[in-house]
Amino acid sequence: MRRTVPTTDGPVSIPSPDHEWTVLFFITEPGIGERLPELGGCTTGLCSARDAAVAFARAGARVLGVSAHAPGHLAEFAESRALGYPLIGDADLALGRELGVPEVQAEGRTLFARAAVVLDRTGCVRSLIHPVPEPDLHAGLLLEKLAELATRAGSRQ
Repeated sequence: MRRTVPTTDGPVSIPSPDHEWTVLFFITEPGIGERLPELGGCTTGLCSARDAAVAFARAGARVLGVSAHAPGHLAEFAESRALGYPLIGDADLALGRELGVPEVQAEGRTLFARAAVVLDRTGCVRSLIHPVPEPDLHAGLLLEKLAELATRAGSRQ
């Protein structure tokens, strides 16, 4: 899979041509937990990735967040949380569906379930992590998966 997607920072190539891994953090909707507590944790999960930026860089990963909204809707949120990485607006859910990300129904809309996808340099899905029961551990789960993938890749060489 290769495509260019709209983000809060402009168009971005997936997978990243400059990184070993592309990590996509799928969220339902920023702030939805205020209205629907059972779907809360999006902000916490995205901030966990922000706070682990150095570890993701060391792992050779490009981090992107994904939500079922237009990038313009997400820009203010990304800026207010100083995420340091772009959010993809997947308003038609096409990217998430192509990658097999689970969906949820909320307020009469279809949104992504909290999940994460790791793509290798060729665009092959190497991992789909779902469910993510504890949003504050979202980044940690991905970093563990990246370490596991790197170990497997090293043992094949």
